[in-house]
Amino acid sequence: MSKLQDQDRSFHAIVRPNGEVIDISDRYPNSQAIYSDWARTFDALNDLNSRESHAGRNVGEFRPLPPTDYPQIFGAGSNYRKHAAEMYTYNKGDYQKSRLPGEDDESFYKRNLEFVEQRRAKGMPFIWLATHGSLVGANDDVPLPQIGANHDWEAELCLVLAGGAPRYMDPEEAHEHIAGYTIVNDMHTGELFSRDDIKWNADWIAKSPPGFKPVGPYVVPRQFFPDIDDLVIKLWVNGELKQDWPVNDMIFSSEHYVAYASERLKILPGDLLMTGSPPGNGAFHNQFLVPGDTMDIEISYLGRQRNRLVSEPGAEGRTPHYGLPIFDFDTNAA
Repeated sequence: MSKLQDQDRSFHAIVRPNGEVIDISDRYPNSQAIYSDWARTFDALNDLNSRESHAGRNVGEFRPLPPTDYPQIFGAGSNYRKHAAEMYTYNKGDYQKSRLPGEDDESFYKRNLEFVEQRRAKGMPFIWLATHGSLVGANDDVPLPQIGANHDWEAELCLVLAGGAPRYMDPEEAHEHIAGYTIVNDMHTGELFSRDDIKWNADWIAKSPPGFKPVGPYVVPRQFFPDIDDLVIKLWVNGELKQDWPVNDMIFSSEHYVAYASERLKILPGDLLMTGSPPGNGAFHNQFLVPGDTMDIEISYLGRQRNRLVSEPGAEGRTPHYGLPIFDFDTNAA
């Protein structure tokens, strides 16, 4: 499924494997209608697809939009073993405070990997929230904000959640409340994230500038995936492969994350849950995004994104009032 736009309007649609489009807007005017009773919707869409002999137009004629309307967006923090250890080792700011005096990267990485293994055995998922104002379509340009320079990529498997999810689920029942899977790029600007002027040190809103969450183009129903362990996430920058990693390296599974979310908040139909990034982001490669770059993401069976990075439109002549965070703030002051 996808949400598509042409010159006249936008609408939700079935997209067949051959690219044919079946408009479902007369039955499902928005994503809340699609995902509020997902089991019934899936059966109805299967029936509609089998009865439609020819859909007419091809998906290539349309612009793909974010596939759900005004979702809550949940982000899984540090959910791949190798990526978490890399991030704790190579990212700047607050991450470096646990490095021992004179400790080299190899030793620091080893200690961080041991910490990650302990989290897998004894810890629990961590979720942060993003805003739907950061969403753009799978082929849209992505504006780079004028604050900061370490603009980074994170290709991720994203869950689309079904309505009717109860509170306090266990992971086994949580599986039934995953409607489908899509692609998301959980972009961020590295030096905006760490804050020394607040004692919890992290500024999660810095991960939600406009356009920093390209999502889509398709939602592939969960019913088509008996197992997601064979999915592979790949990301290229300017044609050079930067991320290439299997989904089965997650510290906590998709179902564990849905169960955890149900303990903390209300899950709504069409919500998005980003399941974390595999290794290979820009901080590890010591390479960050600049206007003119292109990103391509592919996840097995879920399609492909392609986004061009551009300077932020409408910002010419405007100067940020606050700018970069302060990194030498005395948190021990009275």
